[in-house]
Amino acid sequence: MKINRMFERGAIFLLAAGFALLLTSCGGGVSASSDPAIAFAVSPSSATAYSGVPATFAISGGGARAPYQVTSSNATILPVPTSPITEAQFILTPGVVASQQSVTISVMDQAGKTATSNVIIQPNLINGDITIIGTAPPAFPNCAGVGAVCAGQSATATLTVSQNGAPARGRSVRFDVVQGSFGFPVDVTQLQPFPTSTTVTSDETGRATVILRANTGASPQIATIRATDVASGAFRTATFFIKQSTLGGEFVTIPPEWKITGTFVGECPSGTVDYLIFGGTPPYAVRSSAPLIASVSPALTAIENPSRFTATFQENKLCGTGYQVTFTVTDATGLSIQPTLTNTPGTADLPTPPPVITLSPSAVNLECGQSTQVFVAITNPGTTAPTITTAIVGSYTTSSGVPALSATVSNSTITI
Repeated sequence: MKINRMFERGAIFLLAAGFALLLTSCGGGVSASSDPAIAFAVSPSSATAYSGVPATFAISGGGARAPYQVTSSNATILPVPTSPITEAQFILTPGVVASQQSVTISVMDQAGKTATSNVIIQPNLINGDITIIGTAPPAFPNCAGVGAVCAGQSATATLTVSQNGAPARGRSVRFDVVQGSFGFPVDVTQLQPFPTSTTVTSDETGRATVILRANTGASPQIATIRATDVASGAFRTATFFIKQSTLGGEFVTIPPEWKITGTFVGECPSGTVDYLIFGGTPPYAVRSSAPLIASVSPALTAIENPSRFTATFQENKLCGTGYQVTFTVTDATGLSIQPTLTNTPGTADLPTPPPVITLSPSAVNLECGQSTQVFVAITNPGTTAPTITTAIVGSYTTSSGVPALSATVSNSTITI
């Protein structure tokens, strides 16, 4: 009997524990990260944030129940959600400040428990523009100076980091390739491919400078670079243009574009055209953007300056408004130019093909007193039904002088 009573008490205890567990796991609004054994809190309880850089906060402890109401002591500098939040994590983005500011944010849960975090807001350290300056040798005069970056050539990218108007020295600044054919060489050989990210330290004047190099053979394009203050996450982006460099004269083709025009509407003609290549360093590699439409020959020219290549384009009777093919000509140093071929249909209406008459059979043999029938088929009859007539060529008469042959037409049948 004692054993049974002990078993019953144990069963009742297990049942109560299970019921308590059910309430804990299914109770509305209880955060999975909330522990009733520790104090209700916002983490971090004190933080340094930067203008325009999102900062993340977490709610924990105290058996907290959502939703949470977040308030700010200065919503102009540090705005907060106007509606209650349901997650135990939220992100705030400080506004622009000219000097250091202090703001307190408060979080209250459904049960009225509150927690605070003191946030020091600093001005954004990245408050200047990235300056790109080409550093090409004198042989490439169009590749040196502010914003002048050429394929295969180097440049510097500089950003000044400051805080409260004073240079911020010793800051780690990461430069990244956002878009474009360039990178950050890591040694004097400047071998490709280049890394697309590098980190440097700002100097005594707050300047962070890196060397970038446009890829050899890069086509003309707009490139984008980003500089990020590693500690704060503040960043700045800038765009620049990668262009072509020239050596020993202008690197061009004559003509830079061939324009071909057809005769009839919707039809682009076929043919061949030649381009002469001047400047650069031979030999030149030539490739077509659409080799099935317009092929090139040769693909690699002789070591001659000037050189020549031929583009052969195919007829297209369904070319709509026309097409354009780009040919990329790359010299031995990696410089590239892109002549084009534009093929445009004509404006004249297609001519109406003449009707074609087919007789079946095309030859017959007749004896005196015999007759036969020949069937007429007309291809391309046009919009008006044709009239079929017959004529007997030559003089065929009987001994009495009457015609020996006659022909009559009924619909598409000729009786001879």
